[in-house]
Amino acid sequence: MKRSPQLIFTIMIIAFLTGCTTTGAASSWPAYTTTEQTGYYAYGSNIYALENKNGNLLWKFPQEADNARQYYAAPAIDDELVVVGDYKDTLTALDANTGTKKWDFISAKDRYIAPALITDRAIYAPNTDHYLYAVDRSGSLLWKFKAGGPNWTRPVSDGELIIYASMDHHVYAFLPEYALESLSMDDDGSRTLVTNAEWTTDLGVAIVADPIIYDGKVYVGTINGDLFCLDAADGKAIWTFNDNGNVNSIWGSPIIFNDHLFFADESGQVYALSPDTGKAIWLKPFSAGSSLVASGVLTEEGVAYASTEGKVFIIDEEQNLSPVATLDTPIYSTPAFVNGYLILAPASKDKLFTAVDLNGKEIWGFLPSK
Repeated sequence: MKRSPQLIFTIMIIAFLTGCTTTGAASSWPAYTTTEQTGYYAYGSNIYALENKNGNLLWKFPQEADNARQYYAAPAIDDELVVVGDYKDTLTALDANTGTKKWDFISAKDRYIAPALITDRAIYAPNTDHYLYAVDRSGSLLWKFKAGGPNWTRPVSDGELIIYASMDHHVYAFLPEYALESLSMDDDGSRTLVTNAEWTTDLGVAIVADPIIYDGKVYVGTINGDLFCLDAADGKAIWTFNDNGNVNSIWGSPIIFNDHLFFADESGQVYALSPDTGKAIWLKPFSAGSSLVASGVLTEEGVAYASTEGKVFIIDEEQNLSPVATLDTPIYSTPAFVNGYLILAPASKDKLFTAVDLNGKEIWGFLPSK
């Protein structure tokens, strides 16, 4: 049975508004981003940098936890910076090697739930105060845009446009940078406001899943269970898929594997489509048996998913299933795949993060010291 968007919204609001109240004991799930050597993890009142090969702690931020600053959004990273927003209203940039704070951006008025995007031109940070903020690498505001609702998704870029989806039902596209004279005056007298997106597409319902860009197209799922393919150049819809209304809420991003587009829904169904036509490739979707809230991750053997029953599996374009592991806790965070193994976030009392090989053997586990 397809669940109503209102039920999903209720669950989401309870999860996020009850918030994180104790150090290292957040009620939301962890989020993380990895390079080949290092993973950067946000959970509770800390950011952790861990070695991928053994889970050893390289640094944490801050050294003394501040309960007023709790983290949900995955860190955005490049060779020099780790940029992460907190549950209050602050976007922080850290030195990627040492964890030393470089700057805070404090102009937002609400929480950072979505990760930022770092490009060579700017850092683009969506906030639940309805604004998308573009700041330079020193943390100074370049421009901002106000959507009609909170922003819960990470921006993406094809090098030509910055594209993001909002809870206000719309997908927006912007230029990476704007000349000062093209910006409008903000309430504080600064000329920083973008008033019109390059294109806007109304999908008709709230969007909480991060979009992806592939081969000139934007793929994005909605809370109503519709997967859209849009032209990245102008936002026009190319196709829509909902399996005749049988797709439930989509929380995770699609994944492209061997020219197949994979996505999962909140009821635990995994679909494989043609990226060009949106036609289903399998006769029927694969059922994981429990909810799939996290995005999948690309591996050498297929797309890996982790369910709310703690089941971790890989599925390929032929619908061949490879079970990996079963954890004793739900998994809500998107796995990472690096150096041939999966990094997972059980967020249990025994371990916050763990790495397992594709046979389910644990490589390492990490639990921060109190």
